[in-house]
Amino acid sequence: MRKPVKIVLIAVATLLLLLVAGIVVIAAFFDPNDYKPDLVRMVQEKTQRKLAIPGTIRLSFFPKLGADLGRVTLSERQGTTEFAAVDRATLSLALLPLLSRQFVVDQIRVDGLQAKVTRFKDGSTSIDDLLPKAEETSTTPAQPEERSAVRLDIDGIRLSNARIAIDDRQKARTMELGNADLTTGKIAEGASGKLQFSADISAKNPDINGKLSIRAGYTPRWSQQHYTVTSMDTTFKGRLADFSDLSLALSGNAELWLATGRFALDRLRLSATGKRAGEAIDAQVDIPQLAITDAQIKAAKLTGNARLNAGTRTTTAQIELPSFEGTPQAFRIPAFVIDSTVKDDKLDARARLTGPLTGDIDKLLFASPGLTVNLSGKQESTAISGNISAPLSANFKTQIVSISKLVADLNLPNPGGGALQLKANGDATLDLGKKSATATLAGNLDQSRFDLRLGMSEFSPAAYTFQVGIDQIDVDRYRSKPATAKPTGAASPVPTSAPPAPAEQPLDLSALTKLRASGNLRIGALKVANIRSTNVRVDLRAGAGKLDINPINANLYGGSVAGSLSVVSASPNRFALQQTLSGVQVGPLLKDAIDKNPIEGRGNVHLDVTSRGKLVSQLKKQLAGTARLELRDGAIRGVNIAQTIRSAKAKIGELRGGESAQGGTASTDEKTDFSELSGSFRIANGIAHNEDLTIKSPLVRVSGSGDINIGEDRLDYVARTTVVSTLQGQGGPELQALKGLTVPVRLSGPFSAIGWRVDFAGMASELAKQKLEEKIGGSKDDIKARAQQSLGEEKAKARDQLKDRLKGLLGK
Repeated sequence: MRKPVKIVLIAVATLLLLLVAGIVVIAAFFDPNDYKPDLVRMVQEKTQRKLAIPGTIRLSFFPKLGADLGRVTLSERQGTTEFAAVDRATLSLALLPLLSRQFVVDQIRVDGLQAKVTRFKDGSTSIDDLLPKAEETSTTPAQPEERSAVRLDIDGIRLSNARIAIDDRQKARTMELGNADLTTGKIAEGASGKLQFSADISAKNPDINGKLSIRAGYTPRWSQQHYTVTSMDTTFKGRLADFSDLSLALSGNAELWLATGRFALDRLRLSATGKRAGEAIDAQVDIPQLAITDAQIKAAKLTGNARLNAGTRTTTAQIELPSFEGTPQAFRIPAFVIDSTVKDDKLDARARLTGPLTGDIDKLLFASPGLTVNLSGKQESTAISGNISAPLSANFKTQIVSISKLVADLNLPNPGGGALQLKANGDATLDLGKKSATATLAGNLDQSRFDLRLGMSEFSPAAYTFQVGIDQIDVDRYRSKPATAKPTGAASPVPTSAPPAPAEQPLDLSALTKLRASGNLRIGALKVANIRSTNVRVDLRAGAGKLDINPINANLYGGSVAGSLSVVSASPNRFALQQTLSGVQVGPLLKDAIDKNPIEGRGNVHLDVTSRGKLVSQLKKQLAGTARLELRDGAIRGVNIAQTIRSAKAKIGELRGGESAQGGTASTDEKTDFSELSGSFRIANGIAHNEDLTIKSPLVRVSGSGDINIGEDRLDYVARTTVVSTLQGQGGPELQALKGLTVPVRLSGPFSAIGWRVDFAGMASELAKQKLEEKIGGSKDDIKARAQQSLGEEKAKARDQLKDRLKGLLGK
């Protein structure tokens, strides 16, 4: 017995001696740095990349075989730009397992990894040449491991201070992992280990900025493509898209079979808290058990809840999925429930979605014979009630989701007060492959019959299309009304000074920057802002921050309107309006629009104006463009020019006594009739200037010029009125003494109280000029015309005399 043991000991000693001798020989005569040029050349030939190892490669032999590469860099393919680099990389191997053809890596350490991966617009990436080609991947099933096969066994990986950047030019996205640290336990077939990972993560499209942390246990079984994750604890804290102060957490256990796509989840919990536009969000989903294997599907009761606090309004949602069992080819959930509520000081509403669900996971088919949404609650004294029902089918192989035979019967609060009733039928289809959706809806909204067709192409950013047809609608019925002060029992004290005006709110057009839409609207009869119109047609197109509405056509007040509107979201916002009103009764239009009719008559109005600004006051002061007005058979309310001239008649005899003017404030009871009125305006900086106002009536002719200050709501205008020879009507005989006299009337002041003043000094000057013209036989222009006529007659006589004398000389 002693002899065999002795032989074994001698053999082991000899083996160790040979191993040590081999290590000594390698250490003495082998220098890995001598092979760096060959390694660099090989990498260049195989990948067209430049490898650089500027430092000295150091080897270690006991107790483990290892190498320290120092700094290593690798260039982009066919370039010199750095693709990846490490500040230091070390690798150590256990010696004895090498004798049985097993690579037991004690540890891999990489410090300061820097790498950038680019995905180009054609879909290719900057690392395609480093990945195995599809044709190189064997489709032969894995054979049982031979006894002599090389086995890989890693005791651990340590990655520290890494930075990895991803530039996705195809999707215009970027992402970066910074300060990344990774520590793993043993990595080998069937071996269990623990993993820790942390990194700063930032991205654009969507915007991400935060800290990611992962802790978990793991067991890989590569030969079976089976992976187990235990005690998972994943967190993210930071900002994601529109969410700030976000905290995400995922915990639980999971198993995954990659070959079949099956999985099992155990005690999985996902929770989230954060803020969005100042609104606090809190959500949680619990999955106690969900297993989808080849043989069965088994799930315990799933629950979830979410809460959103926005000021005084609180919105909640709860989801409940009952326990169920089945197979991947056929399962049925008896009835799932999604219950949501909305509450604030005026609203208390509830929506409850229920329905069964069946499916075939292998074929990716899911369906519900009838989903139902039930609404209940109230807003102040208005009840909320109704139902929406529709069957649902989804085929995720064809990527089509459809809702058919949708039926809605709702009683909802009306923003304008009271309730509104909506009854409609429709359908919808979602094509996930084409990233498009279509929907149709037809029915009644109170007394209005509508037909709606909607479309959406692309999901991010979405592009919308629409066609809307309505027989008649009163939009004012659905517009919220301003709050009115409640009466109190006791009289309120009179304030010593007026309260300050509320701050003007800017026009927020930011929604236009992301809006892409096109469509048209047709309305048989429309009432909006108390203006009534028929046969309304509006075409709309929005994109790149600009909204174009062209054309805008309608019939209104005995005439028609045609034009366009353009709005651009910029800094500042820009507006352009072109409108032509033809044959419109202006009086009723203004009465309905502003509850005033300062001018009456039928005619045409043309506007071509632009403006810019974020406040309405800025838009008024920046208004520019042109306008023209042409009216027939109407009246100007607020001033009776004929009556003013009659009053002026009594003052003419006193002009020499020094009284120079007479004035007053306009009254809506007074008016000046006209047969024709026309004028054009040049608008700049919110001031409309006019030089060619013309008003004709049986008694007087009016011309005028002046400014309408739209930005300041003021008028500064001079109307020059001349009594004409036609003295019938409007008390003409009383003004016989003023025939031919021009009376200047100055209109000025704020729009709410326009004042008028007759310039008697100017009228006296005009009267003196008229008398002088009578004495000399006419005005200056008349005298000039008569002189030119006399000169022409004398020239004609001289020509005749010259002809007669020439005839005599020639003997003719």
